[in-house]
Amino acid sequence: MSDIAIAGMGPAGAYLASLLGERAVVYEMQQEESFTSVCAWGTGSLGMKDLLKRVGINIDDYILFSGKRLYLEFGGNLLRFWLDGLATFDKPRLMKDLTKGIKVHYGTRVYSGFLESRYKVAVDATGVHRRLLSPIKNDFLLPTAQYIVKYNDMPYDDFYITPFENYGGYLWFFPIGDKRAFVGAGNAVPDHEKRVLNFIAKTNGEIVQGSRRGKAIRLIPPSMAEPHFRMNAVGVGESVGTVFPLVGEGILPSMVSAKILYDNDFDYRLYSVKLNKTFEPYDAAFKLIWNKMKRTGGFFENLGLMLATLRYIRGNSKMVGMKVGLSDMLNVLRFF
Repeated sequence: MSDIAIAGMGPAGAYLASLLGERAVVYEMQQEESFTSVCAWGTGSLGMKDLLKRVGINIDDYILFSGKRLYLEFGGNLLRFWLDGLATFDKPRLMKDLTKGIKVHYGTRVYSGFLESRYKVAVDATGVHRRLLSPIKNDFLLPTAQYIVKYNDMPYDDFYITPFENYGGYLWFFPIGDKRAFVGAGNAVPDHEKRVLNFIAKTNGEIVQGSRRGKAIRLIPPSMAEPHFRMNAVGVGESVGTVFPLVGEGILPSMVSAKILYDNDFDYRLYSVKLNKTFEPYDAAFKLIWNKMKRTGGFFENLGLMLATLRYIRGNSKMVGMKVGLSDMLNVLRFF
């Protein structure tokens, strides 16, 4: 019998549903035949492998492109980092496979009170919308736009990122095979669309018709995205701030939040404590980005925040999908 309703079939919602099995029912706003995902479908495949093994799925069956190196262009300098499992994958197909055998109400937009009154637990996996939870005080959402782009000659043979000079966002180029890539950008200053189109023109790319997607992403960490629950509604994923602020990746972290909720038997208070503890390094990453955007924080404060963030990346290569050595850290510090 289904006693737990999940609003949203993104990474957090779909993974939680797969863990729950017949106990779950999912409400998804999109129609089944047009179900897709707005983001660039890039994440750490090694971390995904560990999580998906628990529900009998192999991430290798969904990978579109597996990277070896990340090109980071900053201030006219091109840095190269070794990757550790960073890959693009068929995210919509994986989300559908995670919910196989589970009742999904497609084309259904839910609002506060609808699920809470009908089920023992209502899970908010609606991302920035937080349809079941209270609004966040001092929220920070970053607008983004993205296209699928075809090339005769790929401008880069691997992942490429260029942060913007205002530290308010970056442009990404994520290969997805067959000489195609996701090209997108997000920026606190609303010029991201122009930057993306200029990049596509400069690299002689051809936009796939109808491929444009746009959304906002939440960059505040879980410690700033409270409340994590309200009555019998509880949030997972981006609704409670599980996007890594430095690179905007929330797929794997969102699934981790779902696992924390499930492993703690839906004890909301314990879940909230463990969520904040697990994602505590995101506090430093967000503070660093905020300081750089607002030109606040002293040299030593920002240096400490940068070192803390780089140490997290270095120690969590499965989560972020890349390796960061001491020389890499020194290179980044030179330009930041």
